[in-house]
Order: sequence, then structure tokens, then C-alpha cells
Amino acid sequence: MITKINKLFCAGMVSCAIAAALTSCSDVEYVESASQQVVGVRNLVADYQQGSREVTLRWTNPGGSQTGIRIIKDQKDIMDFDEVMDNYFIKKAATNVDVAYTVKARYGEVFSEGQTVRFNIAYEKKKASTMIAMLVPNDYEQSDDERDAVAWFKKAYVDAGKGVLLTPATIGQLDIEQQVACWVMCDRIGIDKGFDKLPGDLAGNATIEALKAFAADGGNLLLTNHATQLTVALDRIPESLAPGIFGSGEGGQNNDVWGSQPIIGNAEGQIYDHSGHDIYRGMTFTSGLYERSIYCFEGAGIKGDHNCMWDLNAFGLVPEPNVVKAWEEKTNSTVLGTWNHVVDYCCAGIIDFNPTTTFPGRILAVGLASYEWNIGGTNEYQGQLERFTTNCLSYISQPAEKKVAMLVANDYEQSDDEKDAVAWFKKAYVDAGKGVLLTSATIDQLDIEVNPVCWVMCDRIGIDKGFDKLPGDLAGNAVIEALKAFAADGGNLLLTNHATQLAVGLGRIPESLAPGIFGSGEGGQNNDVWGSQPIIGNAEGQIYDHSDHDIYWNMQFTSGLYERSIYCFEGAGIKGDHNCMWDLNAFGLAPEPNVVKAWEEKTNSTVLGTWNHVVDYCCAGIIDFAPTTTFPGRILAVGLASYEWNIGGVNDYQSQLEQFTSNCISYLK
Repeated sequence: MITKINKLFCAGMVSCAIAAALTSCSDVEYVESASQQVVGVRNLVADYQQGSREVTLRWTNPGGSQTGIRIIKDQKDIMDFDEVMDNYFIKKAATNVDVAYTVKARYGEVFSEGQTVRFNIAYEKKKASTMIAMLVPNDYEQSDDERDAVAWFKKAYVDAGKGVLLTPATIGQLDIEQQVACWVMCDRIGIDKGFDKLPGDLAGNATIEALKAFAADGGNLLLTNHATQLTVALDRIPESLAPGIFGSGEGGQNNDVWGSQPIIGNAEGQIYDHSGHDIYRGMTFTSGLYERSIYCFEGAGIKGDHNCMWDLNAFGLVPEPNVVKAWEEKTNSTVLGTWNHVVDYCCAGIIDFNPTTTFPGRILAVGLASYEWNIGGTNEYQGQLERFTTNCLSYISQPAEKKVAMLVANDYEQSDDEKDAVAWFKKAYVDAGKGVLLTSATIDQLDIEVNPVCWVMCDRIGIDKGFDKLPGDLAGNAVIEALKAFAADGGNLLLTNHATQLAVGLGRIPESLAPGIFGSGEGGQNNDVWGSQPIIGNAEGQIYDHSDHDIYWNMQFTSGLYERSIYCFEGAGIKGDHNCMWDLNAFGLAPEPNVVKAWEEKTNSTVLGTWNHVVDYCCAGIIDFAPTTTFPGRILAVGLASYEWNIGGVNDYQSQLEQFTSNCISYLK
């Protein structure tokens, strides 16, 4: 019989290789029988080369009646070997974090005092690819839901060269330098609660270690359905905070519509609206089903009711001001969704766990039973489920250090419009840690490794037409060269107002195709409502409806103002009428079938918007220039005068202008 006593030894030693410092800090197990000798291993070192994540532990065994080895990582992860070995290979050690490995000699069921080596591999990871991994149990074909999710992922990502499917049997392929994010999916009938009960080796030591290493290197995870329990296994939250609302029954026919409720809470001043979050981008916010509008995931069908989510009333949280905020502060997270019908603070079905200093990877956990891939027949909301999943994968694929850049002229404060746009960007992006403001003087800070998108804004009274006339050094050689290099590396640009002329300055289109509808006058009072018309053309069979495009997501399509409904940007006020857009009739394009299509084919672009009242093909106010082999970066150009940030007073449609801008930035990310 063994009595176990925790005891710390501090006999510091220095390893002889490029290895870590070694300390003998161990659990000591005393054997009650004095006749039984338990001798530990000696000379433990960790060998690795600088710049490599491969580590080999080496030690000297005591010999005698020894029968095996036990290896402990960070006092938690135990690996037992029924053989006497003197080394252990770690293929992908976690980097930039303190790690401790303890080795003990095994004598049957008795273990010696351990010897521990600690190390921290300082490692600068290489630029990650854009590939996304999906990890499912080895036996995923046993689940209709997992199988259907895999089929979709293969078609949408693997076959498109954007993803790789992994199982625990191939978990060694998960690598931050190969994949930018990993979706872990498990939705299974009949399993018991607890991450250690996950099927198909998802809870195996190799899988957990690989996911921990991935997250330690800043890899981000999407955990769905029963896999949300891995938040505990990966040490992002303690077991005491594990998801407690759990189901794995067979379920049955249910004709209700299920989805996610993104508006959390019902107390005045404590309602948190996440309906505009990136994970819901492009989805339909459906009203009339429950007390609030919801995002729908599934319609009538056979539902498993497999919740694996959090009962926020079960953790003894002090409701100051409510348990949602208490949970978020305790775990450094944001609750982004709950059940359809829930309007209070009781439960969390979608949680965004932010990166922390001890857990660098982001985890997005979706534990709603409504997130279901197989309902025994056609799901009328399948497209919404797929769009949600795509959004989630896109969201977690953006590393935390990535920041949107906004570039303005050195003298941007000379323009009320530029000044107001900058103020909004600072509040919405810079202050939130998601953006950086640049000027012509700091253009050298623009870096594709940090900034996936750059918004270039210029709206100025009195300037002349031509990109070379842009103020505040925006047309200077340093700016042009920096933007060219950024686009050449695949960086995407949002060019608004007079900055649309940079499409010529950067060489995306020739000067002969420069925007020709140009204004920079002082303007005056105008009481009309101005915005964008997304439905292009008036000939039968040649009407191009972009009203559902991502740049218009979550905006109100307002009818009754012009011949067609429009998206509104500004109401009555002092308007500059600063168009900087394209007259498509001015380029001698053969109208086959019309000048819009002729322009799009000539420039590899899509016209997404024109003036409110325009129902024919004459002009283009919003153009999406697609990447090309010679110009890898995408350019979204918004040249409508209606895109205006200061109208001398309150703008009735300011929130729509801001939503549109956020949409454009997110689309380009």
C-alpha cells in the first residue's frame, strides 16, 4: 500500500545540451514496506534545437526491478509505458509558454519519486497558411450529423483547396504553420456527459496534447455540439465551469423552427445586442417566431435536442449587474447567443472565449441543440446553417493580432467628413483593439502580416480631379508604393469618396477608365434622402439584384423614396455632392448585353450600387474589383456622394452609414 505525499525538491541543475534547466521538483510516493526499494530516474534533460518545436526528453533509468515509465506534463497529463525506455519524443512542443515534464520509474503499480525538467521554447512561428482544419472522431460515420457536416466541409473547403479533414488518427497533421484554425465537431447519440466521454479518440491524450499545442501557438478553435466540453480538457476553463445543459438522446419529430437568439437580457440598460456580430453576417434575422427575432438554423424535422451549453445560474455567480456579465468577466468571454425564446440571462449557447496570456488561442463554442446537420430530411434553413458555419470559421481564422488599417491624408482634420469618419473608426476599431489609424506620414506601418484590410478615405472640398491631386501626400510616391506592395501581397482595399481614384494610381485600371463623375464643391442644404441603389438595370433578363450582398447586410431596404427601394446613407442636411464614380457610357463600351456587363467583363469587377433613382445602366457608384493574377488584392470602391460622414447636423441614417462601412470592411477581411 502506498501513502502519497506532495513534496517539492529544489535541487537545481543545468542541462548540458541546448536543453532546459532541470530541477528535481516532484511528487514523492513513500512505500510502507521498507523492504521494497523505489529508485527514481536520473539525469533528465530536454534536448531541442533553437527554432525547432521537436523536443526529446532523455534520462538514466535505475535498473533493477523497474517495469516501466510514467511521464507527467504540467502535473496533469499522464502517459504510462509498460516498458523501460530512456527517451521520449515530443514532435510539436508548445511554444512561448512554460512547460514542465516529470519522469518517474515504474515498479508494477508503484512509482518512484519524479524528476522534472522545465523549458520554454522561444519560437517565432512562420506565416500561417489560410487553410482550415476540421477534426472529427475516428468513427464519425457513426453519426448522421457528423457525417453530413463532414460532407459539407469537404465540398466547401477540402475540394476547394481551403481545408483539410483530420481525425485523431491523423492529429499529428494539425500544425499552426499549416492551418490557421480548427473546427472540432462532435454530435453523438447516447454518449455520457464529460469531455472524457467523447467518442472516437477525441478525448485521447494525443488529441488533447495536439489541440493544446495548437492553441498555445495562437491557433483558434471552433468547438460545436458535444465538443464544447473540450474547453475544460484544454484548460481554457476549469471543470467547475463545464457546460451543464447536456443532452444526447435519440430525439424525435419536432415542427418548430430552432436557431439562435443574439440579443441577450431583458433588464433596461443591460440588453446586449450581438445581432450584428460577424458570426451572423449575411444571415436573415427572422421575426414573428418568438418574442424576439432570431437567426434560424433548422426547420421541422427529427431533432436530437443535443444541447451542450452553459446554465449561467448554476455557477454561483454574483449577478452584478447580471450573471451573463459576471460570467464574461470571470472567463474573459462574450456570450453571443442563447436559445430562440430566451430573453433573460439564464443560459449561454454560443460563447466567444477571448485569447488570454496563458491561453493564446481563441475558442468559439457553439453548444445549441439547434445547430444540427441532419434532421432526417430537407432542412429549409440549411443555407442559413451553412452560412453561420462559414462565418464562424472566417471569424476564428482572423488572428487576434490582425487589425484593420484606416489611411487618411496627413491633414485630414481639414475635412469635417474625414474627421468624423476617423472619430468613428477610432471608437469602433482602434479603441476596441481591432484597428490602427495611419496617415501618409506613417504609411510605412502598413503591413500585410498585421493588416488584412486598409480603408483609404478622402472627402475634400475644392480639390481637382485626378488621383495625383489627392491632398495630404495621399498621392505621394511613398503612399502609392506602400499600397501597391500591400495589394501585391494580397491585401484588400476599401477606397471611398475621392480615394476611388487610387484604382488608377495603383494600376488596377488604366487612366482611360478613371472615375469621371466628379465633384468637390462646397454644396448646400438638401432635404432629400440619399443612399445606394443595389438593383442594376431595367431590361428584362438583365436586371442584377445585389440587395442581398454582404456589404448591405443587416441594413434596412427602404421603399417609397424612389422608383425602387434603396439603402439610405443620409437624410436632410448640408451635402457636398462629392461624387467620384464611373459614367459607364463614357468609355465606348459595346452594350452587349449592356454597358454594366461590358464594364464588368473588361475590368473583372461587379457593379454593386448606383444612385438612388438610377434604374438603367448609366453609372457605377460602388464597384467590387476582384483580385487578378497581376493584382492579387481586392478593391472595393465607393464613390457615391451619398456616402458622407458630416452633413452639418444629425443624420437620420447615421447608423445605416456605419453599418454599411462595417460591412464593407468585414467583406474585405
